[in-house]
Amino acid sequence: MAWNLSLQLQEKEEILEDSTGKRASGIKAAYSVFLTNRRALFRFDGLGSSLTQSFNYRDILDTKPCKRLLVNYLIVKTKEKDYFINIPETEYWAARIREMKEKALTDERAKQPVGQKRKKRELTDMLMALRKHSIINDGELEEKIKLIEAGDFE
Repeated sequence: MAWNLSLQLQEKEEILEDSTGKRASGIKAAYSVFLTNRRALFRFDGLGSSLTQSFNYRDILDTKPCKRLLVNYLIVKTKEKDYFINIPETEYWAARIREMKEKALTDERAKQPVGQKRKKRELTDMLMALRKHSIINDGELEEKIKLIEAGDFE
């Protein structure tokens, strides 16, 4: 997660969808949503501010809608903490962020060099052998496989 003072795109990044053109009913949301090919951006829309919060798709563990005291929030779950962001149409954006995350991760895996794919397969095979011989349990196996898939094994 990163805070920026303006909505600046990275190199080779493009906005694919945003919430600024959509009309929402009820209480005006505090943030606008921008989905790019690399990350989800949330721009604070209060008092002419341009403060922007962004999350790389690989850092997002889950997104889900939540309602607190009649106000809709999107919960963005990361490794560090859960962020409650007041946006319009929380159900729609939660699903769209999950879709974009899956697409970005699939594209990222497809671009990986063959050697890295082989290394992931070898590590997964080693973990399966450890599980087969009861050296690690199912929970540890699942956790390690998620780390390998995320690329956090080096």
